[in-house]
Amino acid sequence: MAKVEVKEVGELRGFSTFKKVPNRGALLSEIKQNTILVFHGKEGQEMLVEIFTPDPNGDKVLPAITAASTKFTGSAEKVDNAYATLLFWALKEGKTLGTPTREIYIKVDTKQSPPEVEVEVQAPLQ
Repeated sequence: MAKVEVKEVGELRGFSTFKKVPNRGALLSEIKQNTILVFHGKEGQEMLVEIFTPDPNGDKVLPAITAASTKFTGSAEKVDNAYATLLFWALKEGKTLGTPTREIYIKVDTKQSPPEVEVEVQAPLQ
C-alpha cells in the first residue's frame, strides 16, 4: 500500500478558474505540471472543480491546511486509487478526512493517452 503522511501545507497564492464537469475525464486537458485541482463537491450531477495555478502575483490564496497526503504515479484515469489509499488509512488510524481535496500534479506526460502523471493527493484532516 502507498505511504500516507500527515503534513502541514502552507498557504499558496495563485490564479484559479472554476469548472463544472461530469467526471474526472473531462479534466484531462487541464492537467499540466504544477497545476492543483481543488475539488469542491458536486452541484447536481456535476463536480465543481477549481483549477489553481500557483503564482506569487496571483489574486487567490489557497489556505494553509493539515492534510493526509499520498502520492500516485500512473494513468491519470486511475488517480482515484490515491483516494482509496487515504480512506483506508483514515479508517485504520481513526481519522476523519475533510474537503476540499487537492491534487497537485508534479509530473505530467501527455505523450501517453491518457496522460501518465505523478500526483500528490491531499485531504484536510478534521
